[in-house]
Amino acid sequence: MAERIIIGNLDCETDFAAASAGNPRPPALPRHVLENIAAASTLLRVFCEEGDLLWTPVAVDGGRLTGPPELARPSLTSGPLAAAAEKRTMLAWGETGDVAAARSERPPSHPFREEAPLAENLWNLPTATPGAAAKVNDKRFCQQLREKLGLALPTSRIVESIEELEKHLEAEKNRPELSGGWILKAPFSAAGRLRVVSAGPEAGELELKRARNLFEAQGALVFEPWVERTADFGFCSLVLAERTILLGSHGLETSPQGRFRGLVFDPPPPAVSLAAPADQAELEATVAAASEAAREEGYLGPLEIDCWSWRDKNGTDRFHPLGEINARISFGLVGRAIIEKLSCSQDWLVKEPARLNIGTGQAHSEDVPSTELLSPEPPDGCGAWLQQIAAP
Repeated sequence: MAERIIIGNLDCETDFAAASAGNPRPPALPRHVLENIAAASTLLRVFCEEGDLLWTPVAVDGGRLTGPPELARPSLTSGPLAAAAEKRTMLAWGETGDVAAARSERPPSHPFREEAPLAENLWNLPTATPGAAAKVNDKRFCQQLREKLGLALPTSRIVESIEELEKHLEAEKNRPELSGGWILKAPFSAAGRLRVVSAGPEAGELELKRARNLFEAQGALVFEPWVERTADFGFCSLVLAERTILLGSHGLETSPQGRFRGLVFDPPPPAVSLAAPADQAELEATVAAASEAAREEGYLGPLEIDCWSWRDKNGTDRFHPLGEINARISFGLVGRAIIEKLSCSQDWLVKEPARLNIGTGQAHSEDVPSTELLSPEPPDGCGAWLQQIAAP
């Protein structure tokens, strides 16, 4: 019997939202969403060894796990989490109440060593409580931290009701920052779900209806201006009890609507990269501050900050170092671990800049060296590829 299991609960935000609202069970996500995130969660096998189990929200055909032999082929399982995890050491994407209830009390088998491979060290990190994980993942926590650090976007704020939203829009309607529109975000969401987007400074009947529904379902929301993003980034850290380990930044590739499509590691100019050394320094300081704020709330474990460059209405390039806080495993960590694990492979030059593409309907040129990690088959069609970035 396998002694370790990885929990691919990429839908952990729904559990955080339910717990925050005092609901005993989160609402079920649509089947097609569960199928998509279940397929993507198989990339967590980078943290597996042969004989481990990998739990996904719905069943995934294990034959879709492709790639070089350095990546383990764990046994895939789904169904009730408690039964699958019984008497096994667990590593979860997100520390939810269900994960905590199913978790063994056994401590990490090995002490944390900074020089150890990332795939090993994730098993040896301290485990956060579900309450601390939910608090730090809450977008309202992030907005409050932005305001404390002087990093809030113009006109951004937490709004408590539809009436407060209408008053805020009326008061700020002439601000140039809202000329491109605005976005209203639920406290817990991922992949562009649970939000209202307006193309202009005012709210039409459709936007107000959607906003009212979102307030009723989620409570207080985060209001931000819709800015012209020119590049997206992430920065991973490990939050330990007495210190923070900064792992570094990577590029994030998104659709025009802001939906996640992949990551870029160590890009050469003019590929996606931070615009200036000052941006990198500001980002590192912000990640350190966010990690410390998370620690103060009792959160320990992996953390990623999302951030972006943007252009204001005067055409000036700006940098926003604190977009979102993801207090959980992230694909930034997954990509780093994959590249690190394949560094001994003769078939992949992982020292070269690389792109990790994840999702459906993405094109891949046969002229660019790439390694398939997840075959894009039905029912979801989600695939994953590690692709070498050619120098310009």
